[in-house]
Amino acid sequence: MDRKTLITVSILIILPIVSILYKLKVADLSLLPMEVDDTVNLQVVILPKENVAVSEVNFPVPKQFIQSKVLKSNMKIEDLDFRMQKRQYGHLGIWEGEDWNSPIGYYAKIKILPYTHSHPEHDIPQTTGKQSAKEPYYLSLKNFSPEEIQLAKKLFEQIHPYDKDNVAAAKQIFYFISEEVLNTTKEISLSDTIRLHNGSAYTQAILFSLLCRIRGIQARTVAGFDLSKQNTKDNKTKLSFWNEIRIHGKWYFVSTYKNIFASAVNGYLPLWKSVEERRSLGEEPATFRYTTYITKSNVNRYNFKEYSDEIATSNRFLRYYSLYSLPTPLQNLFRLVILIPIGALVLSVARNMIGIPTFGIFTPILLAMFFYETNLLFGICFFLLIIGLGFFERYALDKYYLLAVPRLSILLTITVITLILFSVLNEEISFFNQMSVTLFPIVITTIFVERFSIMIIEEGVLHTFVTLAGTLLIALISYMIFFFGSLQILFFTHPELLFIVIAIQILLGQYKGYRVSELFRFKEIFKS
Repeated sequence: MDRKTLITVSILIILPIVSILYKLKVADLSLLPMEVDDTVNLQVVILPKENVAVSEVNFPVPKQFIQSKVLKSNMKIEDLDFRMQKRQYGHLGIWEGEDWNSPIGYYAKIKILPYTHSHPEHDIPQTTGKQSAKEPYYLSLKNFSPEEIQLAKKLFEQIHPYDKDNVAAAKQIFYFISEEVLNTTKEISLSDTIRLHNGSAYTQAILFSLLCRIRGIQARTVAGFDLSKQNTKDNKTKLSFWNEIRIHGKWYFVSTYKNIFASAVNGYLPLWKSVEERRSLGEEPATFRYTTYITKSNVNRYNFKEYSDEIATSNRFLRYYSLYSLPTPLQNLFRLVILIPIGALVLSVARNMIGIPTFGIFTPILLAMFFYETNLLFGICFFLLIIGLGFFERYALDKYYLLAVPRLSILLTITVITLILFSVLNEEISFFNQMSVTLFPIVITTIFVERFSIMIIEEGVLHTFVTLAGTLLIALISYMIFFFGSLQILFFTHPELLFIVIAIQILLGQYKGYRVSELFRFKEIFKS
Protein backbone atom coordinates (compact mmCIF):
# COMPACT_ATOMS: atom_id res chain seq x y z
CA MET A 1 0.00 0.00 0.00
CA ASP A 2 1.46 3.35 -1.04
CA ARG A 3 1.62 6.41 1.21
CA LYS A 4 -1.19 8.26 -0.56
CA THR A 5 -3.61 5.37 -0.13
CA LEU A 6 -2.63 4.89 3.52
CA ILE A 7 -3.26 8.58 4.31
CA THR A 8 -6.61 8.59 2.46
CA VAL A 9 -7.86 5.42 4.16
CA SER A 10 -6.72 6.66 7.59
CA ILE A 11 -8.58 9.96 7.16
CA LEU A 12 -11.74 8.19 6.01
CA ILE A 13 -11.66 5.96 9.11
CA ILE A 14 -10.71 8.63 11.65
CA LEU A 15 -13.31 11.22 10.55
CA PRO A 16 -16.41 9.11 11.47
CA ILE A 17 -14.86 8.09 14.79
CA VAL A 18 -14.14 11.71 15.70
CA SER A 19 -17.66 12.72 14.63
CA ILE A 20 -19.31 10.07 16.80
CA LEU A 21 -17.13 10.95 19.80
CA TYR A 22 -18.11 14.60 19.32
CA LYS A 23 -21.81 13.67 19.38
CA LEU A 24 -21.42 11.57 22.53
CA LYS A 25 -19.00 13.72 24.57
CA VAL A 26 -19.56 17.31 23.41
CA ALA A 27 -23.12 17.40 22.03
CA ASP A 28 -24.19 14.92 24.75
CA LEU A 29 -26.37 12.88 22.39
CA SER A 30 -27.24 9.22 22.74
CA LEU A 31 -25.41 6.72 20.57
CA LEU A 32 -28.69 5.33 19.16
CA PRO A 33 -32.41 6.03 19.61
CA MET A 34 -33.97 4.41 22.66
CA GLU A 35 -35.33 0.94 22.06
CA VAL A 36 -39.10 0.52 22.35
CA ASP A 37 -40.24 -2.88 23.60
CA ASP A 38 -43.72 -4.16 24.35
CA THR A 39 -45.45 -0.84 23.78
CA VAL A 40 -49.07 -0.95 22.60
CA ASN A 41 -51.66 1.53 21.41
CA LEU A 42 -54.95 1.01 23.25
CA GLN A 43 -58.17 2.50 21.86
CA VAL A 44 -61.56 2.03 23.49
CA VAL A 45 -64.68 3.18 21.62
CA ILE A 46 -67.97 3.31 23.54
CA LEU A 47 -71.34 3.62 21.77
CA PRO A 48 -74.91 3.73 23.13
CA LYS A 49 -77.25 0.93 22.21
CA GLU A 50 -80.17 1.76 19.99
CA ASN A 51 -83.35 3.15 21.57
CA VAL A 52 -81.70 3.41 24.99
CA ALA A 53 -81.49 6.70 26.87
CA VAL A 54 -78.41 6.93 29.05
CA SER A 55 -76.90 9.78 31.05
CA GLU A 56 -73.85 8.10 32.63
CA VAL A 57 -71.26 5.58 31.44
CA ASN A 58 -68.45 3.97 33.47
CA PHE A 59 -65.40 2.19 32.10
CA PRO A 60 -61.89 1.57 33.50
CA VAL A 61 -59.08 3.71 32.08
CA PRO A 62 -55.36 2.90 32.22
CA LYS A 63 -53.48 3.55 35.45
CA GLN A 64 -49.78 3.37 36.29
CA PHE A 65 -49.21 -0.15 37.60
CA ILE A 66 -46.00 -2.14 37.98
CA GLN A 67 -47.03 -4.07 34.86
CA SER A 68 -48.13 -1.06 32.76
CA LYS A 69 -46.65 2.40 32.25
CA VAL A 70 -48.96 4.92 30.56
CA LEU A 71 -46.79 6.93 28.16
CA LYS A 72 -49.56 9.01 26.62
CA SER A 73 -53.36 9.20 26.91
CA ASN A 74 -56.23 11.17 25.47
CA MET A 75 -59.95 11.13 26.31
CA LYS A 76 -62.74 11.54 23.78
CA ILE A 77 -65.75 13.11 25.51
CA GLU A 78 -67.67 14.98 22.73
CA ASP A 79 -70.31 17.12 24.54
CA LEU A 80 -70.29 15.01 27.71
CA ASP A 81 -68.75 15.84 31.08
CA PHE A 82 -65.86 13.61 32.09
CA ARG A 83 -64.45 12.87 35.52
CA MET A 84 -62.16 10.19 36.85
CA GLN A 85 -62.39 8.23 40.08
CA LYS A 86 -58.85 7.42 41.19
CA ARG A 87 -58.31 4.40 43.42
CA GLN A 88 -55.19 2.48 44.33
CA TYR A 89 -56.50 -0.50 42.39
CA GLY A 90 -57.56 1.38 39.26
CA HIS A 91 -59.00 4.47 37.62
CA LEU A 92 -62.63 4.57 36.55
CA GLY A 93 -63.66 6.98 33.81
CA ILE A 94 -67.16 8.41 34.10
CA TRP A 95 -68.88 10.15 31.18
CA GLU A 96 -72.04 12.14 32.01
CA GLY A 97 -74.48 14.08 29.85
CA GLU A 98 -77.75 14.11 27.93
CA ASP A 99 -78.56 13.27 24.31
CA TRP A 100 -75.56 11.00 23.95
CA ASN A 101 -75.48 9.63 20.40
CA SER A 102 -71.85 9.80 19.28
CA PRO A 103 -68.86 7.56 20.10
CA ILE A 104 -66.72 8.34 23.13
CA GLY A 105 -63.79 6.59 24.75
CA TYR A 106 -60.06 7.04 25.12
CA TYR A 107 -56.68 6.40 23.55
CA ALA A 108 -53.51 5.46 25.43
CA LYS A 109 -49.99 4.43 24.56
CA ILE A 110 -48.82 1.95 27.18
CA LYS A 111 -45.58 0.09 27.86
CA ILE A 112 -46.41 -3.38 29.15
CA LEU A 113 -44.03 -5.00 31.65
CA PRO A 114 -44.13 -8.64 32.76
CA TYR A 115 -45.34 -10.09 36.02
CA THR A 116 -41.92 -10.87 37.48
CA HIS A 117 -42.81 -12.61 40.76
CA SER A 118 -42.93 -16.38 40.42
CA HIS A 119 -42.71 -19.59 42.45
CA PRO A 120 -43.39 -18.32 46.00
CA GLU A 121 -41.67 -20.09 48.85
CA HIS A 122 -43.73 -22.10 51.28
CA ASP A 123 -44.37 -20.54 54.66
CA ILE A 124 -45.40 -21.55 58.17
CA PRO A 125 -49.00 -20.53 58.97
CA GLN A 126 -49.06 -17.71 61.53
CA THR A 127 -51.48 -18.12 64.42
CA THR A 128 -50.57 -14.85 66.15
CA GLY A 129 -49.69 -11.36 65.09
CA LYS A 130 -51.62 -8.41 63.77
CA GLN A 131 -52.64 -8.12 60.16
CA SER A 132 -51.77 -5.02 58.20
CA ALA A 133 -54.39 -2.41 57.45
CA LYS A 134 -54.66 -3.52 53.80
CA GLU A 135 -55.22 -7.21 54.55
CA PRO A 136 -58.88 -7.10 55.67
CA TYR A 137 -59.96 -5.55 52.35
CA TYR A 138 -58.60 -8.45 50.28
CA LEU A 139 -60.03 -10.94 52.79
CA SER A 140 -63.50 -9.38 52.87
CA LEU A 141 -66.58 -11.36 51.81
CA LYS A 142 -69.08 -8.50 52.03
CA ASN A 143 -69.45 -8.13 48.26
CA PHE A 144 -70.56 -11.75 47.87
CA SER A 145 -74.17 -12.82 48.38
CA PRO A 146 -75.10 -15.21 51.22
CA GLU A 147 -75.97 -17.87 48.64
CA GLU A 148 -72.57 -17.56 46.95
CA ILE A 149 -70.74 -17.73 50.29
CA GLN A 150 -72.75 -20.77 51.41
CA LEU A 151 -72.13 -22.64 48.15
CA ALA A 152 -68.43 -21.69 48.21
CA LYS A 153 -68.01 -22.97 51.78
CA LYS A 154 -69.51 -26.34 50.79
CA LEU A 155 -67.10 -26.49 47.86
CA PHE A 156 -64.27 -25.48 50.17
CA GLU A 157 -65.08 -28.46 52.41
CA GLN A 158 -64.71 -30.76 49.39
CA ILE A 159 -61.31 -29.27 48.49
CA HIS A 160 -60.25 -29.37 52.16
CA PRO A 161 -57.01 -27.32 52.12
CA TYR A 162 -56.93 -26.94 55.94
CA ASP A 163 -53.73 -28.77 56.81
CA LYS A 164 -51.52 -26.89 54.36
CA ASP A 165 -49.64 -23.59 54.37
CA ASN A 166 -50.91 -20.68 52.28
CA VAL A 167 -48.89 -21.54 49.18
CA ALA A 168 -49.92 -25.21 49.14
CA ALA A 169 -53.54 -24.31 49.93
CA ALA A 170 -53.66 -21.77 47.10
CA LYS A 171 -52.23 -24.38 44.72
CA GLN A 172 -54.84 -26.92 45.80
CA ILE A 173 -57.65 -24.41 45.16
CA PHE A 174 -56.07 -23.47 41.83
CA TYR A 175 -55.75 -27.06 40.62
CA PHE A 176 -59.33 -27.85 41.57
CA ILE A 177 -60.77 -24.92 39.59
CA SER A 178 -58.47 -25.30 36.57
CA GLU A 179 -59.07 -29.06 36.33
CA GLU A 180 -62.64 -29.54 37.57
CA VAL A 181 -64.34 -26.35 36.29
CA LEU A 182 -64.83 -26.40 32.53
CA ASN A 183 -64.14 -23.26 30.51
CA THR A 184 -67.03 -21.51 28.77
CA THR A 185 -67.47 -18.22 26.95
CA LYS A 186 -71.16 -17.95 27.87
CA GLU A 187 -72.48 -15.58 30.50
CA ILE A 188 -72.92 -17.52 33.75
CA SER A 189 -73.38 -16.57 37.39
CA LEU A 190 -70.96 -17.43 40.17
CA SER A 191 -73.60 -19.64 41.85
CA ASP A 192 -74.12 -21.65 38.65
CA THR A 193 -70.36 -21.99 38.23
CA ILE A 194 -70.13 -23.59 41.68
CA ARG A 195 -73.13 -25.85 41.06
CA LEU A 196 -72.36 -26.88 37.49
CA HIS A 197 -68.54 -26.75 37.58
CA ASN A 198 -68.68 -24.69 34.41
CA GLY A 199 -67.45 -21.10 34.30
CA SER A 200 -66.15 -18.19 32.29
CA ALA A 201 -62.82 -16.49 32.93
CA TYR A 202 -64.66 -13.96 35.10
CA THR A 203 -66.56 -16.43 37.30
CA GLN A 204 -63.51 -18.69 37.65
CA ALA A 205 -61.42 -15.72 38.80
CA ILE A 206 -64.13 -14.59 41.25
CA LEU A 207 -64.46 -18.14 42.59
CA PHE A 208 -60.70 -18.41 43.12
CA SER A 209 -60.70 -15.11 45.05
CA LEU A 210 -63.65 -16.22 47.18
CA LEU A 211 -62.13 -19.61 48.09
CA CYS A 212 -58.74 -18.07 48.87
CA ARG A 213 -60.35 -15.48 51.15
CA ILE A 214 -62.27 -18.20 52.96
CA ARG A 215 -58.91 -19.90 53.54
CA GLY A 216 -57.40 -16.60 54.77
CA ILE A 217 -55.25 -15.94 51.70
CA GLN A 218 -55.32 -12.41 50.33
CA ALA A 219 -56.62 -12.55 46.76
CA ARG A 220 -58.10 -10.15 44.25
CA THR A 221 -59.65 -10.36 40.81
CA VAL A 222 -58.01 -8.32 38.05
CA ALA A 223 -59.68 -6.98 34.90
CA GLY A 224 -57.58 -6.10 31.87
CA PHE A 225 -56.55 -7.24 28.44
CA ASP A 226 -54.81 -10.46 27.47
CA LEU A 227 -52.87 -9.72 24.28
CA SER A 228 -52.76 -13.39 23.35
CA LYS A 229 -56.58 -13.32 22.94
CA GLN A 230 -56.39 -10.44 20.46
CA ASN A 231 -58.06 -10.89 17.08
CA THR A 232 -55.19 -10.66 14.59
CA LYS A 233 -57.47 -9.58 11.72
CA ASP A 234 -58.96 -6.40 13.18
CA ASN A 235 -56.94 -6.05 16.45
CA LYS A 236 -60.12 -6.23 18.53
CA THR A 237 -60.13 -7.68 22.04
CA LYS A 238 -62.36 -7.96 25.09
CA LEU A 239 -61.79 -7.57 28.81
CA SER A 240 -60.16 -10.58 30.39
CA PHE A 241 -60.01 -11.57 34.05
CA TRP A 242 -57.32 -13.21 36.16
CA ASN A 243 -56.18 -13.24 39.79
CA GLU A 244 -53.40 -12.00 42.00
CA ILE A 245 -52.62 -13.59 45.37
CA ARG A 246 -50.50 -11.98 48.07
CA ILE A 247 -47.81 -14.15 49.66
CA HIS A 248 -44.86 -12.83 51.67
CA GLY A 249 -45.84 -9.28 50.75
CA LYS A 250 -45.71 -9.92 46.98
CA TRP A 251 -48.52 -10.27 44.47
CA TYR A 252 -48.38 -13.34 42.22
CA PHE A 253 -50.17 -13.87 38.90
CA VAL A 254 -52.78 -16.66 38.72
CA SER A 255 -55.12 -17.64 35.88
CA THR A 256 -57.28 -20.71 36.39
CA TYR A 257 -58.80 -20.16 32.94
CA LYS A 258 -55.37 -20.50 31.25
CA ASN A 259 -53.87 -22.85 33.87
CA ILE A 260 -51.08 -20.53 35.10
CA PHE A 261 -50.09 -20.38 38.76
CA ALA A 262 -47.51 -17.92 40.14
CA SER A 263 -45.44 -17.78 36.96
CA ALA A 264 -43.63 -14.88 35.34
CA VAL A 265 -45.86 -13.93 32.39
CA ASN A 266 -45.94 -11.17 29.81
CA GLY A 267 -48.63 -9.70 27.56
CA TYR A 268 -51.18 -8.81 30.24
CA LEU A 269 -52.43 -5.23 30.57
CA PRO A 270 -54.24 -4.71 33.93
CA LEU A 271 -56.86 -1.96 34.20
CA TRP A 272 -58.65 -2.67 37.48
CA LYS A 273 -57.12 -4.74 40.28
CA SER A 274 -60.10 -5.25 42.55
CA VAL A 275 -63.15 -6.52 40.68
CA GLU A 276 -65.77 -7.29 43.29
CA GLU A 277 -68.72 -6.89 40.94
CA ARG A 278 -68.58 -6.88 37.16
CA ARG A 279 -71.17 -4.13 36.86
CA SER A 280 -68.95 -1.73 38.77
CA LEU A 281 -66.65 -1.67 35.74
CA GLY A 282 -69.47 -0.75 33.39
CA GLU A 283 -68.46 -3.75 31.30
CA GLU A 284 -71.19 -4.93 28.91
CA PRO A 285 -74.20 -3.27 30.55
CA ALA A 286 -77.58 -3.03 28.87
CA THR A 287 -77.11 0.62 27.92
CA PHE A 288 -73.94 0.66 25.81
CA ARG A 289 -71.43 -1.48 23.99
CA TYR A 290 -67.68 -1.03 23.76
CA THR A 291 -65.00 -2.02 21.25
CA THR A 292 -61.33 -2.23 22.14
CA TYR A 293 -58.49 -2.09 19.64
CA ILE A 294 -54.90 -2.93 20.62
CA THR A 295 -52.02 -2.56 18.18
CA LYS A 296 -48.34 -2.97 18.88
CA SER A 297 -46.35 0.22 18.44
CA ASN A 298 -42.90 -1.39 18.47
CA VAL A 299 -42.73 -1.94 14.71
CA ASN A 300 -39.54 0.08 14.36
CA ARG A 301 -38.10 -1.06 17.70
CA TYR A 302 -36.64 2.40 18.25
CA ASN A 303 -38.21 5.64 19.45
CA PHE A 304 -37.26 7.95 16.60
CA LYS A 305 -39.38 10.84 17.85
CA GLU A 306 -37.59 11.07 21.19
CA TYR A 307 -34.20 10.98 19.47
CA SER A 308 -35.35 13.68 17.02
CA ASP A 309 -36.42 15.83 19.97
CA GLU A 310 -33.07 15.18 21.62
CA ILE A 311 -31.25 16.44 18.52
CA ALA A 312 -33.61 19.41 18.09
CA THR A 313 -33.01 20.60 21.66
CA SER A 314 -29.24 20.37 21.21
CA ASN A 315 -27.52 23.71 20.78
CA ARG A 316 -24.95 22.21 18.42
CA PHE A 317 -24.84 22.66 14.65
CA LEU A 318 -25.59 18.93 14.23
CA ARG A 319 -29.31 19.54 14.61
CA TYR A 320 -29.32 21.22 11.17
CA TYR A 321 -27.51 18.37 9.40
CA SER A 322 -29.02 15.28 11.02
CA LEU A 323 -31.19 12.95 8.93
CA TYR A 324 -33.70 13.10 11.79
CA SER A 325 -34.47 16.71 10.78
CA LEU A 326 -35.92 15.49 7.45
CA PRO A 327 -39.66 14.86 6.93
CA THR A 328 -40.83 11.38 7.93
CA PRO A 329 -41.31 10.04 4.35
CA LEU A 330 -37.72 11.02 3.49
CA GLN A 331 -36.46 9.40 6.69
CA ASN A 332 -38.19 6.13 5.77
CA LEU A 333 -36.59 6.29 2.31
CA PHE A 334 -33.07 6.94 3.59
CA ARG A 335 -33.28 4.12 6.15
CA LEU A 336 -33.32 1.75 3.18
CA VAL A 337 -31.13 3.70 0.76
CA ILE A 338 -28.34 4.17 3.30
CA LEU A 339 -27.72 0.40 3.35
CA ILE A 340 -27.20 0.17 -0.41
CA PRO A 341 -23.44 0.91 -0.01
CA ILE A 342 -23.26 -2.04 2.41
CA GLY A 343 -24.81 -4.23 -0.28
CA ALA A 344 -22.26 -2.86 -2.77
CA LEU A 345 -19.49 -3.74 -0.29
CA VAL A 346 -20.77 -7.32 -0.08
CA LEU A 347 -20.85 -7.42 -3.88
CA SER A 348 -17.25 -6.18 -4.10
CA VAL A 349 -16.04 -8.86 -1.68
CA ALA A 350 -18.00 -11.54 -3.53
CA ARG A 351 -16.67 -10.58 -6.97
CA ASN A 352 -13.08 -9.47 -6.22
CA MET A 353 -12.16 -11.70 -3.27
CA ILE A 354 -14.28 -14.83 -3.75
CA GLY A 355 -14.93 -14.69 -7.49
CA ILE A 356 -18.70 -15.17 -7.54
CA PRO A 357 -20.01 -14.20 -11.02
CA THR A 358 -23.05 -11.88 -11.26
CA PHE A 359 -25.08 -10.17 -13.96
CA GLY A 360 -23.69 -6.67 -14.02
CA ILE A 361 -22.46 -4.69 -11.06
CA PHE A 362 -25.63 -3.38 -9.42
CA THR A 363 -28.18 -5.96 -10.58
CA PRO A 364 -27.94 -8.06 -7.35
CA ILE A 365 -28.54 -4.95 -5.21
CA LEU A 366 -31.51 -3.89 -7.33
CA LEU A 367 -32.91 -7.41 -7.01
CA ALA A 368 -32.50 -7.20 -3.23
CA MET A 369 -34.50 -3.94 -3.22
CA PHE A 370 -37.13 -5.64 -5.39
CA PHE A 371 -37.43 -8.49 -2.84
CA TYR A 372 -37.51 -5.99 0.04
CA GLU A 373 -40.30 -3.85 -1.40
CA THR A 374 -42.53 -6.74 -2.51
CA ASN A 375 -42.17 -10.08 -0.78
CA LEU A 376 -39.25 -12.51 -0.77
CA LEU A 377 -41.26 -15.56 -1.87
CA PHE A 378 -43.20 -13.54 -4.45
CA GLY A 379 -40.02 -11.83 -5.68
CA ILE A 380 -38.13 -15.08 -6.28
CA CYS A 381 -41.12 -16.84 -7.90
CA PHE A 382 -41.94 -13.85 -10.12
CA PHE A 383 -38.29 -13.37 -11.05
CA LEU A 384 -37.75 -17.03 -12.04
CA LEU A 385 -41.04 -17.12 -13.94
CA ILE A 386 -40.11 -14.04 -15.96
CA ILE A 387 -36.70 -15.54 -16.75
CA GLY A 388 -38.40 -18.66 -18.10
CA LEU A 389 -40.93 -16.66 -20.12
CA GLY A 390 -38.22 -14.34 -21.39
CA PHE A 391 -36.09 -17.25 -22.55
CA PHE A 392 -38.93 -18.79 -24.54
CA GLU A 393 -40.02 -15.36 -25.79
CA ARG A 394 -36.52 -14.74 -27.12
CA TYR A 395 -36.46 -18.15 -28.79
CA ALA A 396 -39.91 -17.59 -30.40
CA LEU A 397 -39.24 -14.02 -31.60
CA ASP A 398 -35.89 -14.91 -33.14
CA LYS A 399 -37.85 -16.44 -36.02
CA TYR A 400 -39.26 -12.99 -36.85
CA TYR A 401 -35.85 -11.27 -36.95
CA LEU A 402 -37.09 -8.28 -34.93
CA LEU A 403 -34.97 -5.30 -34.01
CA ALA A 404 -33.80 -4.88 -30.41
CA VAL A 405 -36.19 -2.12 -29.32
CA PRO A 406 -39.46 -3.79 -30.48
CA ARG A 407 -38.29 -7.11 -29.03
CA LEU A 408 -37.53 -5.46 -25.69
CA SER A 409 -40.92 -3.70 -25.78
CA ILE A 410 -42.66 -7.04 -26.26
CA LEU A 411 -40.75 -8.43 -23.28
CA LEU A 412 -41.82 -5.39 -21.24
CA THR A 413 -45.45 -6.04 -22.17
CA ILE A 414 -45.19 -9.71 -21.16
CA THR A 415 -43.71 -8.65 -17.81
CA VAL A 416 -46.63 -6.26 -17.17
CA ILE A 417 -49.21 -8.92 -18.11
CA THR A 418 -47.53 -11.46 -15.82
CA LEU A 419 -47.49 -8.98 -12.93
CA ILE A 420 -51.21 -8.32 -13.45
CA LEU A 421 -52.00 -12.05 -13.41
CA PHE A 422 -49.90 -12.54 -10.27
CA SER A 423 -51.74 -9.73 -8.49
CA VAL A 424 -55.24 -10.92 -9.51
CA LEU A 425 -54.55 -14.54 -8.53
CA ASN A 426 -53.02 -13.46 -5.22
CA GLU A 427 -56.22 -11.57 -4.37
CA GLU A 428 -58.18 -14.77 -4.88
CA ILE A 429 -55.95 -17.32 -3.13
CA SER A 430 -53.78 -15.03 -0.91
CA PHE A 431 -50.72 -17.17 -1.52
CA PHE A 432 -48.23 -14.33 -1.12
CA ASN A 433 -48.82 -12.46 2.15
CA GLN A 434 -48.13 -8.72 2.33
CA MET A 435 -47.36 -8.53 -1.40
CA SER A 436 -47.02 -4.99 -2.71
CA VAL A 437 -46.65 -4.13 -6.37
CA THR A 438 -43.97 -1.59 -7.32
CA LEU A 439 -42.15 -0.50 -10.47
CA PHE A 440 -39.02 -2.49 -9.59
CA PRO A 441 -40.31 -5.83 -10.98
CA ILE A 442 -41.07 -4.25 -14.35
CA VAL A 443 -37.82 -2.34 -14.72
CA ILE A 444 -35.39 -4.88 -13.28
CA THR A 445 -36.77 -8.08 -14.78
CA THR A 446 -37.21 -6.63 -18.26
CA ILE A 447 -33.58 -5.49 -18.46
CA PHE A 448 -32.30 -8.62 -16.75
CA VAL A 449 -34.07 -11.08 -19.06
CA GLU A 450 -32.60 -9.40 -22.13
CA ARG A 451 -29.07 -9.78 -20.74
CA PHE A 452 -29.89 -13.33 -19.64
CA SER A 453 -30.96 -14.31 -23.15
CA ILE A 454 -27.89 -12.74 -24.77
CA MET A 455 -25.54 -14.51 -22.32
CA ILE A 456 -27.12 -17.90 -23.08
CA ILE A 457 -26.44 -17.39 -26.77
CA GLU A 458 -22.90 -16.04 -26.33
CA GLU A 459 -21.54 -18.02 -23.34
CA GLY A 460 -23.71 -21.12 -23.05
CA VAL A 461 -26.38 -22.39 -20.67
CA LEU A 462 -24.07 -23.69 -17.91
CA HIS A 463 -22.10 -20.47 -17.44
CA THR A 464 -25.32 -18.42 -17.60
CA PHE A 465 -27.02 -20.42 -14.83
CA VAL A 466 -23.90 -20.27 -12.65
CA THR A 467 -23.97 -16.49 -13.04
CA LEU A 468 -27.71 -16.50 -12.25
CA ALA A 469 -27.08 -18.47 -9.06
CA GLY A 470 -24.33 -16.04 -8.02
CA THR A 471 -26.63 -13.07 -8.68
CA LEU A 472 -29.43 -14.57 -6.57
CA LEU A 473 -26.98 -15.42 -3.76
CA ILE A 474 -25.67 -11.84 -3.51
CA ALA A 475 -29.24 -10.51 -3.80
CA LEU A 476 -30.36 -12.68 -0.87
CA ILE A 477 -27.40 -11.60 1.29
CA SER A 478 -28.15 -7.93 0.52
CA TYR A 479 -31.83 -8.58 1.26
CA MET A 480 -30.94 -9.89 4.73
CA ILE A 481 -28.77 -6.82 5.33
CA PHE A 482 -31.74 -4.56 4.51
CA PHE A 483 -33.68 -6.31 7.29
CA PHE A 484 -30.85 -5.95 9.83
CA GLY A 485 -32.59 -3.24 11.87
CA SER A 486 -29.71 -2.40 14.22
CA LEU A 487 -27.29 -1.87 11.33
CA GLN A 488 -29.88 0.26 9.53
CA ILE A 489 -30.42 2.51 12.55
CA LEU A 490 -26.66 2.76 13.21
CA PHE A 491 -25.91 4.07 9.72
CA PHE A 492 -29.02 6.28 9.63
CA THR A 493 -28.06 7.89 12.95
CA HIS A 494 -24.39 8.22 11.98
CA PRO A 495 -24.24 8.44 8.14
CA GLU A 496 -20.58 9.48 8.38
CA LEU A 497 -19.85 5.76 8.84
CA LEU A 498 -20.21 5.51 5.05
CA PHE A 499 -16.69 7.01 4.85
CA ILE A 500 -15.42 3.78 6.43
CA VAL A 501 -17.24 1.84 3.71
CA ILE A 502 -15.41 3.96 1.11
CA ALA A 503 -12.09 3.22 2.85
CA ILE A 504 -12.77 -0.52 2.70
CA GLN A 505 -13.73 -0.22 -0.97
CA ILE A 506 -10.39 1.51 -1.66
CA LEU A 507 -8.55 -1.37 -0.02
CA LEU A 508 -10.59 -3.91 -2.00
CA GLY A 509 -9.92 -1.98 -5.20
CA GLN A 510 -6.18 -2.37 -4.73
CA TYR A 511 -6.34 -6.11 -4.11
CA LYS A 512 -4.51 -7.95 -6.92
CA GLY A 513 -4.20 -11.41 -5.41
CA TYR A 514 -5.95 -14.65 -6.27
CA ARG A 515 -9.68 -15.04 -5.85
CA VAL A 516 -10.99 -17.99 -3.84
CA SER A 517 -12.60 -19.46 -6.95
CA GLU A 518 -9.26 -19.29 -8.79
CA LEU A 519 -7.58 -21.35 -6.07
CA PHE A 520 -9.95 -24.20 -6.97
CA ARG A 521 -9.79 -23.48 -10.68
CA PHE A 522 -5.99 -23.65 -10.88
CA LYS A 523 -5.39 -26.18 -8.11
CA GLU A 524 -3.62 -28.56 -10.51
CA ILE A 525 -1.11 -25.83 -11.43
CA PHE A 526 -0.50 -25.05 -7.78
CA LYS A 527 0.13 -28.75 -7.07
CA SER A 528 2.74 -28.98 -9.84
